[in-house]
Parts: sequence; structure tokens; C-alpha cells
Amino acid sequence: MAEVESQHHFPREILFLRPIGEHGWGFQFPRVTPDVMDTFYESMHLWDRGHLSKAERGYRQLLREYPEFIDLHHHLAILLDETDRQQEAFKLWQQAVDLGLGCFPQDFSMGQDILPWSYMTNRPFLRAYKGFGLALLKREEIENALAIFMNMLALNPNDNQGVRILAIECAFRLSRPWEVLGISERFPNDIEPDVLYGQVLALYQLGLKAESETALLEAMETHPLVAKELSKKRHTRPRELDPSRVTVGGPDEAYYYWLDAGQQWKNTLGAIDFVRGCLQKHQQ
Repeated sequence: MAEVESQHHFPREILFLRPIGEHGWGFQFPRVTPDVMDTFYESMHLWDRGHLSKAERGYRQLLREYPEFIDLHHHLAILLDETDRQQEAFKLWQQAVDLGLGCFPQDFSMGQDILPWSYMTNRPFLRAYKGFGLALLKREEIENALAIFMNMLALNPNDNQGVRILAIECAFRLSRPWEVLGISERFPNDIEPDVLYGQVLALYQLGLKAESETALLEAMETHPLVAKELSKKRHTRPRELDPSRVTVGGPDEAYYYWLDAGQQWKNTLGAIDFVRGCLQKHQQ
């Protein structure tokens, strides 16, 4: 797990963490008043309507006045990333994460203390932390990205952001199937195909074929079309594909899984033939 440290600190009256419950913590932004939030939302609405320059000016002006406002860093970083200014976006995400980490008290214990997503003021930091991890992933800094995603799973064990899927991707790309299993074991009731089929592939890579077949049969109970998609020789885009939604158990979900994880299956010698063989065996 990565070290939690930062060189950026604000005076406590500007930005800090306060305890909530036995092991929970929540961010506090005393200067970010409802009026400040209204100004922030105005820039967001400008962005939604396609007025990117005006939105950017609004974000930057507000950030000069409220540099502790982590959500501003995050949203401006997204805007910059989407307008091909990835380096500046990366620096903003890094600053946002440093600001948040700078609030962690010395006795904060990773793996025990948490930042629950249910506490609304934690969401800006958790969003920015994920954004920074994704930026590292795009830069092929896989080890660093995985460290962040594992930290996030420790900070928010319920994983409301789907970080476990990104962590599984990183673990596969680093050829660490045992880490994939460790991640999936944290979510024993998960029905995400990335988790279920990731477990199948990890077991196969470790040479545990009987266990892999059992895991495959369990995965097929909720997502049979994923196994069929993996077994195909040609992967064609479903006729009706809506980027804004995914049908649980549907052909679009299976196709998206192939786009995201298919390369890992192709790179694992015999894995796709293993799925084909299991499908034939259990459809007889």
C-alpha cells in the first residue's frame, strides 16, 4: 500500500478532516459556502451547454479565491483533459490529491480509518483521487496507479466508484493474478463481470483449472453472455449500443467487457479455449 503523505497544507480553519464515528473521517471546507457552490455550479452549467471557455474562466477565477476547493481542481482537470491539455490536468489532479492527503492526521491508519462515500464532503477528494489514478494509468504508470486504487479501496471499502475494476485491470497488466484474487475476495457478493470473470482468469493463470471452472460456472449464472462473447472468433458491436447505459446481463455488457478485458484473455495461452471447452461441456 502506498505511503500517505503530502507537502501541501492549509491552516486548519480553511481545510481539515474531522472524526465521524469510531474510525470515520470527513473533510471540512469552512469557506466553501452555499454562495460559493452556486458560483461553482454556474460554471458547470456553462460547460454542460458547451461554453467551455467561459466555464474554464469561471473555474480558474474561483480557484484563485478558494485554492482549498478540491472539487474545483478536479472539474477543471477534467475540462483540461477533455481539451487535450493532459499535462496541466495531471498537475491539477496531483495538487488536489496532495491537498487532501495533507489533511490526514499523523495517527490516521490506512486499512482502519476510512473516508466513507456516504459523507458528502469526502466525495470531492475521492473523485480527485480516482481522477489522478486514471491519469497515471493513461501515462502507463501502472504500479503507481494500482497503489492509489488500493489506497482508495482501503479508504472507502464499499467502493461506490468502481475502483476495484481499475485495480483488477492494473493487477492483470502487472501479471499479478494473486492480487486479482485478493481484490475479488473483498467483494464476495459482487456481480460485476470484471470481478467475476477476473477471478476466473486469475485462477486459470495460476494453474488452478478446477477452481477456475467452478468460478466460471458461477459467473455464468448471472452473466452467461460474457462467456459466449469471450468464446467468439469475431466480436461485433451490438446493434443497439447506448454509451450512457449498460444492461446487466445484456449483450452490450458482454461486448464492453470484451473491449476492456479481452486483451488479457487473448494474452493468456489457452484461456479462451478453456472457456469454449467449458461452454460445450455444460451445454450438452
